[in-house]
Amino acid sequence: MGKQENILQEFRRIRINEEAVNVEKIYFYKTDRRVNSKQEEPFLFFPGKLPVLLSAPHAVRHYRQKKIKMSDQFTGSIVYLLNKLTDCHAIAATKLYGGDPNVDNPCIYKEKIAEICSREKIKFILDIHGAAHEQEFDVDFGTNSGKTLLVKAKTLAILEKNFQNFGLIRISYDHFAATSPNTLVNYVARELGISAVQVEINKHYRVPAQNPQGFHRLMGALMESIKELAQ
Repeated sequence: MGKQENILQEFRRIRINEEAVNVEKIYFYKTDRRVNSKQEEPFLFFPGKLPVLLSAPHAVRHYRQKKIKMSDQFTGSIVYLLNKLTDCHAIAATKLYGGDPNVDNPCIYKEKIAEICSREKIKFILDIHGAAHEQEFDVDFGTNSGKTLLVKAKTLAILEKNFQNFGLIRISYDHFAATSPNTLVNYVARELGISAVQVEINKHYRVPAQNPQGFHRLMGALMESIKELAQ
């Protein structure tokens, strides 16, 4: 039995897809109730030991151009579970607070990430997002044409290898180009000097109750990538 099958078998044993559903209900429930970020912390930080930070800025609903936008379903649960599986760091939005953590400038989410990166000596960031089911890719890696990778040229090869090993073979690049200077990955690379990739995941792999096998494969690919990126 190969390494990938061993990992998938373990995920089936511990029913990680069911755990994702439970986590989503507890931390990332969908509501239009807005909170005051000065009175109630709208983010959760899950500390780890590896110098990799996972981010899920759209784990819950958010505001863009004064309109409420839908959440990227299960992205918060994904980073939460990967924190437990790999001991990486993770941060996710948990409350609707009147902004968009990915594109705002100034941005309290980015300020929080800057604080975490300085304190925890973070070397790499994966910013997890969700794409619609009809997109013609399993996963898209956004690097603003390589600019957010800085000097870590092998990063995409690591991600490609692990996603392909777990059967996510429809890979695209910069479909959502992340070219706006205020997106999280551009901010992190420019202002913090940390390599970052925006990871857009097709909804087909973000429905753990309906597609547990696909969810397991996604989690395996991310888990193995995090371990390598931390080295």
